[in-house]
Amino acid sequence: MTKNRAIIFIHKDKFEYYDETQSRIIHFVFQPDVIQDLELVDKDKLNLQVKSFVETNKIPPANMLFIIADTIIFEKSFPVTPNADKNLEIQKFLENIPFEHVSYKVIDSQKDYKVLAINKELFEALKFSFETLGFKTLGIIAQFSLGETYRISQNLNSDIAKYILRHFDPLKKQGFIQEEMKLPPQTTTEETPGEVKKIQSPISKYRLPILISVFVLSIGALSIFIYLQYPKRSKATPVPSTIVAPSLTTPTEPTAEETPESTHSATPAEKNALDKETK
Repeated sequence: MTKNRAIIFIHKDKFEYYDETQSRIIHFVFQPDVIQDLELVDKDKLNLQVKSFVETNKIPPANMLFIIADTIIFEKSFPVTPNADKNLEIQKFLENIPFEHVSYKVIDSQKDYKVLAINKELFEALKFSFETLGFKTLGIIAQFSLGETYRISQNLNSDIAKYILRHFDPLKKQGFIQEEMKLPPQTTTEETPGEVKKIQSPISKYRLPILISVFVLSIGALSIFIYLQYPKRSKATPVPSTIVAPSLTTPTEPTAEETPESTHSATPAEKNALDKETK
């Protein structure tokens, strides 16, 4: 493992390189077709140019510390207030940075806190270009971390280089966070400020809509099934049934044989005469 230590001071239009082995400052100017306005234009061309830069200047591999000039850092201070959501304020600030990916650093104090942000893609591209050549990146820090004496310097010089090398290990611990902040779930009115939030899993997120959809489909299928079980009614206009009344039989007049002639009862005298004749 190499013991050679190096400094790369990044500006808007260039970076300056210094290492212990050569003890000299070398400039690398950004070409518009490679890096323009801190935006990475062509990563492949950057790799080729960094390789040419290292080979041309016969730079040996080293443990590198990147320094970002204050002039290219996006910075904002926020007052410390009891009801403010610090993470939310930081996230909103980072979303307004004109880069797709950012690295950031938060500096706290009693009255306020300061957020520093840089283009993560630019740093990652430079880091990759050097590491493919055997270099090792130990960190990336803001010029702000060098203190008031050196934070106003426009360029790297021997005094700044010596200061950084003397404080190399403490400085590399003040690096930027390399991952974008993930916004926590929103707090509901029923939750207390100190309540622990649980991140909703993708399955839980869609569980309720799925259950509602299944319920609606089940009701629809049941309705269709019940409908099919009943006989279909005729769509024609209903005609009332004709009721046939039973025929009435007209009673006939009784014949003579059927109706006996009426007789009168015999008197006692006639009865006695009849009895005599029979004897």
